[in-house]
This record gives sequence, structure tokens and C-alpha cells, in this order.
Amino acid sequence: MAAARAAVVVVTTWLALLVLMMLLGSLLPGPRPQGTYSSTAIMLWLLALLLGPLVTCVALRRWIAVGRAGSPEEPLPPGPYARAEQDTLQSGGHTWRADASPPPQPDEERTFRAPRAPEDPDAEARRRAHAEAERKRAEAERAREKAERERKEEARRRAARNRRLREGRRRY
Repeated sequence: MAAARAAVVVVTTWLALLVLMMLLGSLLPGPRPQGTYSSTAIMLWLLALLLGPLVTCVALRRWIAVGRAGSPEEPLPPGPYARAEQDTLQSGGHTWRADASPPPQPDEERTFRAPRAPEDPDAEARRRAHAEAERKRAEAERAREKAERERKEEARRRAARNRRLREGRRRY
């Protein structure tokens, strides 16, 4: 995506420069080129200016892609930079790199547990403060919802009372 964006930037820049050169050329005083030879040369020059950036971008993109992919003959780089396609066995199974831990065996029982982290003396106070703040937020939210329900109910009662009063005045 970035290479395509770069290609678009290069092409638009070249087109803008081309238009600018044509405008400046038309503004300059002097004789205009005439004849078949000069118009053909100008068209070829313009075509080269138009196609040059595209060819350059495609070549640059391929060069970058080949540089990133590398060749299959070169040895693996060390450590975690090894490519995953070279970590697979010929039979299609997965092999483990030498710097990785060995694969677990299916019958192997996992009894090892990591040691517990040392308890932080302030952790309980922070948990309590967090729980208290959460409780207060929930309580405030419930109070807001209750007040909103009461306002709506009061507005509904007021509207019903006003409707009854209006209907009562119309009868007389």
C-alpha cells in the first residue's frame, strides 16, 4: 500500500512538473517548433516523461520486494528473524528452531508452576480504593437513572393533568 502511494505521489509530481514546463514553454517568447520532426521529438520526450516515473516505480517496487524476500539459497538469519516457511518439515509438519523451546510431548504432564509474585503491600489498599470508587460510580449512576425516571413520570402526570384541565374547559 505504501509503495502504491509512493508511486502515485511520484507520478502526480512528474505530471505537475510536466504541466508547469509546458505552461512556462508557452509563455516564453521566441519561435515555436514547427514540422513533423520537432513535433515527433516533443511527443517522444513527453512520452518518456510520462512513462519514466511509472517504469521507475515498478522497478523500485520489485527491487524492494526482492530485497525483503531474499533468496531461498541464503542461510537463515539468526534467532527470531528466521522465516516461517523454512521452519516447516518436508512432510508438512512443523519443526522447532534451535533457539526455541522443545515441543511439548503429548504424554508429558505439566507440573511446573511459576512462582507467585511477591505480594505488594499496597495492592490490597489499591484494590479496595478501586472497588470503592467503582461502587460510588454505580451508586451515582443509579441515582441519576432514578431521578430521570422520576422527572419523566412527573412530566407524564403533568401532561395528563393539563390535558384533563383543557378538556374540562372545552365542555363549558
